[in-house]
Amino acid sequence: MTNVAKAAGIDTALMRYYFGDKKNLFEAVFRRRGPFLNELRREAFEAYEAEVGEAMTLEGVIDAFIRPGLQLSITDDGWRNYDAVVGFVNSSGGELRRLMSEVFDDTSQMLLRYMRRVLPDASEEEIYWSYHFLSGSLTFSLSQTGRIDVISNGLVSSRDLGAILDRLPILFGAGIRAMCAQPQSAPKGPQT
Repeated sequence: MTNVAKAAGIDTALMRYYFGDKKNLFEAVFRRRGPFLNELRREAFEAYEAEVGEAMTLEGVIDAFIRPGLQLSITDDGWRNYDAVVGFVNSSGGELRRLMSEVFDDTSQMLLRYMRRVLPDASEEEIYWSYHFLSGSLTFSLSQTGRIDVISNGLVSSRDLGAILDRLPILFGAGIRAMCAQPQSAPKGPQT
């Protein structure tokens, strides 16, 4: 908390007075930006639906979900840092899983409803798996780990959020449609 107070230019005692401890400060930061992003996502879904009506595509739905946050992060380091926090929280369990649900479940459910509309023949199971893979990929990308920078010898950068925005809807649109088109059968491989 001392480092955060110093960066904010305030006394540590004041920060402790308002937030108590690091956990409360972390949760306050997480909760502060989430509702703003959720509202932008709602607006993006509504604008997309108003523009194309029943001609919605899976790629368009995915784009409406990811574009608001990525556009903020492309131009604002505060949002870029928040992305890394969201990536961390989404990959965590316990109390942090509760926090992720509390802040983002409403717009996640909205995404799921739009996915069902554009994939009316998909099973519920495949819709949920699709969301799982999409949200995992998105939040890993938001974490900007630098892993792809190393593997690609600098050809690709995990900080290039514009490239992610351009590619993720195409990749997941095709992948989700392919997965949902598979006949339902018993899972293959060992089950735990």
